[in-house]
Amino acid sequence: MLKEWESVIGLEVHLQLKTGTKVWCGCSADYDNADSNTHTCPICLGHPGALPKLNKKVVEYAVKAGLALNCKINNESGFDRKNYFYPDTPKNYQITQFDKSYAEKGSLEFKLNSGRMVKVGITKIQIEEDAAKSIHAEHESLINFNRASIPLIEIISDPDMRTSEEAYEYLNTLKSIIKYTGISDVSMELGSLRCDANISVMEKGSKVFGTRVEVKNLNSFKAVARAIDYEIGRQIETIENGGKIDQETRLWDEEAQTTRVMRSKEEAMDYRYFPEPDLLKLVITDEEIEDIKKIMPESKADKLARFISDYGIPEYDANILCEDIELADYFESVVKTSNNPKLSSNWIMTEVMRNLKEKNITIDMFTISAEHLGEIITLIEKNVISTKIAKELFEIKLTDDRAPEVIVKEKGMVQVADTGAIEAMIDEVINANPKMVEDYKNSDEGRKPRVLKGLIGQVMKLSKGKANPNMVTELMTQKLG
Repeated sequence: MLKEWESVIGLEVHLQLKTGTKVWCGCSADYDNADSNTHTCPICLGHPGALPKLNKKVVEYAVKAGLALNCKINNESGFDRKNYFYPDTPKNYQITQFDKSYAEKGSLEFKLNSGRMVKVGITKIQIEEDAAKSIHAEHESLINFNRASIPLIEIISDPDMRTSEEAYEYLNTLKSIIKYTGISDVSMELGSLRCDANISVMEKGSKVFGTRVEVKNLNSFKAVARAIDYEIGRQIETIENGGKIDQETRLWDEEAQTTRVMRSKEEAMDYRYFPEPDLLKLVITDEEIEDIKKIMPESKADKLARFISDYGIPEYDANILCEDIELADYFESVVKTSNNPKLSSNWIMTEVMRNLKEKNITIDMFTISAEHLGEIITLIEKNVISTKIAKELFEIKLTDDRAPEVIVKEKGMVQVADTGAIEAMIDEVINANPKMVEDYKNSDEGRKPRVLKGLIGQVMKLSKGKANPNMVTELMTQKLG
C-alpha cells in the first residue's frame, strides 16, 4: 500500500523598517541612494567600545506590525547576541531577540481560490539588525556597510501551512497588511522583504513532523511557491527510495528550478546566544501600546468596509481597490474630483488596471493623475464627451499631461448633442440601410433591441463616436416607431 504524504511549511519573513535612521545609531538608513560606505559610524561598523542605543521609532514601527498581526505585545523583552563570523557582519555577531521577543502569539487569515479560509499563527516577531551588503564581482567580493544595522523585524510563522498555495497567499496577505501600516516598503525587488521557507514532510495523519529543511535565496513569492513544491517532491522521493532527510539549509536555483545544499543546518547552540550586555531590557508600557494604537493607520479591513458603506460600491469592487493601499488612495482622489464612486471604480478596474498590467507598473508610476481621471469622468457625466471619446482621450492623456478639457477643445472631441444634427445622421443611416429598417419593423419584441443596436452603432460610427448615445437611441426609436 502506497503511503500518503503531507507537507509542513513555516515561513520566516524579514522586513526592513522605513525609520529613516538605523536601529542602533543616527546614520541614514537610505543605503542604496548613496555612495558605498558613506552612511556609517563606529557603532554600525562594530568598532570596539562603540555602544548601541535603540532607536525609539523602531519600537513604534515594530509594535504597529505586531498589532496589525494580532500579536500579544510583551511589556518586557530583551536583546541577545547571535554569534557568527561572516564578512558582512562587522561585529561578528548580530543583535537580535532570541530568548524573549517583543511580540508573540499572533495570527492572520486569508482565503484560497477555492474559497476555503486558512488561519496561520504567528509564533513571534523580533527586532534585529540587518547585515551589510555583499557585492560579488568576478575576481573579488566587495562590502557596502551602508546597510549594516538597518532595522529589521523578523516575522516567524507557526508551521501551519500545508501547500505552496497557502504559503503564497500567506505572503500576499502579510505584505498587504504591513503595507497598510506604512512601516515598510515590503518589496522583494528593493530588498526590504526577504523570505526563507522551512519545509518538511510526514505521513498523512501523523502528529510527528519530519526533518526540517530551510530554503533561502527566494526572490519572489512565486519562487517561494516553486521552491516549496520542488522540495516537497524531493523529500518524498528521497524517503521512498530509502534515503533520509538531513537538517540543512538549501539554496533555490531559479534557473535550474531546483534546490541545492548550502550548509548543514545550525542549531541554536551553534550561535552561542547570550544576553546583549550593552543594551537594557526593552520595556513597552500599556500606555505606550495604547498611544500607538491611536495612531495606527486605517487597516485594509476597515477601509474595505468604509468603501462599501460610504461610496456605495459593490464588495467585489472594494476588494480589488483595497488590495493595494496606493490604488485605494488613487480611487479616493479620483472620487474627490468626479463625485461618482461607481464610474470611478469602473474606470480604474478596467482602463487603469489594464494599462498597469500591460506596462508592468504600479499605480504610483501611472502617468494620468487622479485629478485628471476624475475630470475625464466629469466630462462624461456632463455629456461633454461620450464614453467612446473618453477612451480615446484616456489614451491621449497617457502621454499628454495637459488638462482633459484643454485636449477635448483642441481636438474637437466635444459630444454632438444637437437634435437637428443627430436627426440628420439618423436619416442618413435609415436611408442607407432599408433592409435593417424592414427587419426591425417585422421583428418580434425579443429581436427588436438587437436590430436597433445595430442601427444605433451605424449612427455612432457616422458621428465618429461624438453623438450623444442616449439622444441617438431616443430619436432613432421615435423615427422607427
